[in-house]
Amino acid sequence: MLWSRKSEPVYDRIRAVGLDLTASRVRAEALGSKCRPLVLDEPETELPLFIAGERRVPVVGRAAVALCRRLPHVVCANFLASLNQPREWKIGRHTLTAEMALGLIFETIRKPVLGETEAIGLALPAYLAPAQVTQMAATAHRAKLPLKGTTVGALALVADNAASLLRGSPPSSVRPWAEWVVPLRSEPRPAAVVVVVDVDECALSAVLVQVNPDRVKIAAAAAWPRLAHKIWKDRLLDAVADRCVRLCRRDPRDSAEAEQSLYDQLDNALDRCRAGQRISLTIRTAHWFQDILLQPEEFESYCHTLSRLAGESIRDFIHGSGLLEPPAVVWLTDAAGRLPGLVGALHANTSEATAIEVLPPHAVAAATAALVPRWLAGDLPRTHLDNVIPLELPTALTPHAQPGAK
Repeated sequence: MLWSRKSEPVYDRIRAVGLDLTASRVRAEALGSKCRPLVLDEPETELPLFIAGERRVPVVGRAAVALCRRLPHVVCANFLASLNQPREWKIGRHTLTAEMALGLIFETIRKPVLGETEAIGLALPAYLAPAQVTQMAATAHRAKLPLKGTTVGALALVADNAASLLRGSPPSSVRPWAEWVVPLRSEPRPAAVVVVVDVDECALSAVLVQVNPDRVKIAAAAAWPRLAHKIWKDRLLDAVADRCVRLCRRDPRDSAEAEQSLYDQLDNALDRCRAGQRISLTIRTAHWFQDILLQPEEFESYCHTLSRLAGESIRDFIHGSGLLEPPAVVWLTDAAGRLPGLVGALHANTSEATAIEVLPPHAVAAATAALVPRWLAGDLPRTHLDNVIPLELPTALTPHAQPGAK
């Protein structure tokens, strides 16, 4: 009898992966017949930019987040904006600079990324200086990542959806900030203006992008470190702890384990708050426990000062940009859309002609992956795209292709 060995299927690696890197986390989206996320921190798709140094080998990701309240002195976080600066983190037995910390992040994601692609694009926050972007690209190359180009995330996002914006229709992936709000849509237009709002461990940021048939261009950008993601979480943790004190005369901040446990529940609580669902938090120590039930309105009330300041800051930013007409839409990233009360504050501080929409988590990474073939073809420069992205003619509404043109 003749035996034959069944050949193993061979799969081609995806040719393009987009990385969305902020001061809080990194996401990766593979571009093939359809986009799909890569698992960067098993089993999660997001890798938090947290590094713990309590062990001989530094720990990266969710394992480090699990120590950020229990052992804050051994955790390095919010280092992205310190690139190219003489700052050090002494965590346990390790001393890290921002470049070294970023190198550990890139080393961690190298295996899952290289298993999928030979070419990646990298989306970055707008608040990074040119020298910091140069340092980041050099760090990625040292980690042997096949980096083909870098861009501001908001700019890539708007470029990927420019045709929909000029047609006056929303991309299918975005959703209005509340189910009962019908976003206002205008007729097809020769140009449009979009504001993209994001938040990470460093700052709340906004980028104003002008959309024309042949290009998208950043007209203005701003960042507010006083409204960083950590500030919102600290406010929520303190408010819930104060509520616990009123209920049982016990303060979870007196116990490192209890404070860490409460902090670990905040992400799920933010998701439930955004969905309008009741929030249940459990605080446990070796000697006592307390269950706390909260309504979404209570979470929003805890952050009312922050959301009001954020709404007014973005309103002033838009008014100060010198626009003749209000923006067509304000897009919030998934992280910004989870901040309690922020979308409502933006709705109250923007024109009725401006739609408020929340993006899915993968939006920026997928838009960046769509730029990789253009970098490979030489259609885009290899310099950092921090101001303009020219649009491809089939995608853009050229003068001959504009609605109503003859």
